[in-house]
Amino acid sequence: MTELTLIWVALPFLLAFTTYWVPVLTRPAVMGMAVVTVAYAVKHGGLPGTPSLPLELNLLDHFGVTLRIDGNAAAMLLAHGLVTLVVALYLDRRFVGSRFLAMQLLIVHGSANAVVISADLVSVYVALEVLSIGVFLLLTYGRRAEQQPRVGECQLWVGLRYLFMSNVAMLFYLMGTVLVYVRTGSLAMSGLAAASPTALALIAIGLLAKGAIFIPGLWLPLTYITADPVIVAVLSGFTTKAGAMALVRCSQAAPVLLGWLPYLSAGSAVFGIAFALLSRTPQRLLAWSSVSQMGFVIAAPEWAGLYGLAHGLAKPLLFIGAAAPQGWRWPMAVAGRSPLLMVGAASLAGVPGTLGYAAKALSLAALAPWHEWLLTLVTIGTTCVGIRVLLASPTTLTSPHQAGWQDKVALLIWGGGLLWGWVPAAYSSASLLKALLSLSLGILLGWFWERIPLKPWCLNEGLEAVIGGLSVVLLLALVLFGGVNYAALP
Repeated sequence: MTELTLIWVALPFLLAFTTYWVPVLTRPAVMGMAVVTVAYAVKHGGLPGTPSLPLELNLLDHFGVTLRIDGNAAAMLLAHGLVTLVVALYLDRRFVGSRFLAMQLLIVHGSANAVVISADLVSVYVALEVLSIGVFLLLTYGRRAEQQPRVGECQLWVGLRYLFMSNVAMLFYLMGTVLVYVRTGSLAMSGLAAASPTALALIAIGLLAKGAIFIPGLWLPLTYITADPVIVAVLSGFTTKAGAMALVRCSQAAPVLLGWLPYLSAGSAVFGIAFALLSRTPQRLLAWSSVSQMGFVIAAPEWAGLYGLAHGLAKPLLFIGAAAPQGWRWPMAVAGRSPLLMVGAASLAGVPGTLGYAAKALSLAALAPWHEWLLTLVTIGTTCVGIRVLLASPTTLTSPHQAGWQDKVALLIWGGGLLWGWVPAAYSSASLLKALLSLSLGILLGWFWERIPLKPWCLNEGLEAVIGGLSVVLLLALVLFGGVNYAALP
């Protein structure tokens, strides 16, 4: 199994360069890699409700370089494979640069895989850096039709802003990793239990920024709004969650970080949903909702992979569905609304019968009472956001046309995954009652909220604000982590 795992880790990078020299293999290589990842995830327990035994591979014993595939990692790998499989269908010959984008998609896919299975600090660093470069190229190159203009200055600047933020965040992370190595002589995450407060704060702030959690996630809304919807499907599907999953794995090895994780989760959930409710366009609503949902992903570490899978399938449906023009005609459309939007919104809101409900119910049941009720209130806001997106007027076209076959495949694979994920443990009477109550309140709130005239507002999302927010949270983490009584820890 060790040899097969190492081949699977290296395969997307090998295919990325091979397809650039052999163009005919472009789409088959991307789709084939996605299918291999799905099969690997299913083999290791990635399907919801499937038990699994963790697989741990020690590559360099002395330095602690280790790969670990557990239930959380397998669930996220399943999301990686399903999102990549559908996104590859959108990169066809009608668009300029599809071969280049397919190459970057393979690199992003491979590096995201490496992040979620890495159990040491330096492997996470290397994988996240490669992931950042791939995301930057996806953001700045863009997917455009022949008649569309080249990427504009705004999109280029947003990409550079992302790259600069990522470099600063990973510099903090690397400094923390060096401090852990100096103290413990190992790069294994187990060394975080004995790490200094400064090292923990530096590592945490780097992963908070990469995972778009709380104030360090200020870079996310403008990035999602500016990028092509298909590229945003990749970002919201799995690349942003790579940082969140790395943070969850680090917290499982560091009692201090684990103790502060509920507060970071609650802060991100409230911070994101507050700005989402004040937003007026569907794209901005969904972008700020993603910041809020990152708080749910890290809320219960034992269910982080399942929640990441549910969110990773729902958000691409919403972003692509929100960008669909009003003239599209679907056989299953209700009141002119795309099924992409309807299925994605239902799962995100936690409608019973969807994978989103199972992930929410299991995560909330594992939380402290104050944390559970706070996130339940945020779920009402999430339902309100879904209703507002459904009620929003999509872009109009002069000549209606049929939905593309890619969108139907997306609905079949992503939507089918959301509706298929049955986890019996989530269907307790208390969880069902709580879900139905929050759904009812959220639907009423969304219906009334959409009729309230919101005043235009502007939040500074420039580079200075992003780096400033990062610095403020770093100082706060240094103060809070430094105040922990380490002698009392187990």
